[in-house]
Amino acid sequence: GVEAVLVKVAALGLGASHLHRSIRELAPLFGRLEGRFGFHVCGEGGEYETLTLDCPLFRRRLVLRGARPLVHSEDTSGMA
Repeated sequence: GVEAVLVKVAALGLGASHLHRSIRELAPLFGRLEGRFGFHVCGEGGEYETLTLDCPLFRRRLVLRGARPLVHSEDTSGMA
């Protein structure tokens, strides 16, 4: 399968605590955000960016070391 993690968030209900967590792990949360804010798993109704750490095309899995969140805005409206 594919392992992708969030590396940027700009959507209601998503914040720095969700960074570096996998899409698979966050799927239940995405479902709750859909009902609450109209968020779509593809990122519509907000935005998120991902980084693929592993997939069948990779020779080796990528490992994040020393990564830490960089907060551009404390605004949680999803418009930051």
